[in-house]
Amino acid sequence: MNLTSRQKQMRIVALLYAVSFIITGLIFLFIPGRLLDIINMVSASVFPSLTPASDSGKFWLSMTVSMMAGISTISILIWRDVPRYLHMAVPLVVMKFASALTGLSFFIAGLIVPEWGSDTLANLVVFITDFPLGLLMLFLYRRVISE
Repeated sequence: MNLTSRQKQMRIVALLYAVSFIITGLIFLFIPGRLLDIINMVSASVFPSLTPASDSGKFWLSMTVSMMAGISTISILIWRDVPRYLHMAVPLVVMKFASALTGLSFFIAGLIVPEWGSDTLANLVVFITDFPLGLLMLFLYRRVISE
């Protein structure tokens, strides 16, 4: 498969995304409590005024794992054949921006209305991780389609 240098870059990033989201999905599935414990531990020492995050149930866990599976699948498709699956980057970017902006909105809402308890480092982590991932894939997508 002859790929341009930009397509090769996108292919590498898609593979890294696939591996990252497969691992993240497995963490969410098998040790979600431990992940929240770690985030809350960091939060307590660095941002002690923030509310600790809590587990919100298996329904949301199922939804999160399905999202990780979808993002992993899209990333694998792009990695396998950038020219054929290039436009799958668009829903990937939308998913990353949607989760980033939702996490940031919950965090800000918790600062404004403290009794909601959503001013957690966990909600801010969603924004801190997902927004740059969305930006990177959008940047690569726009570079490849402009060739």
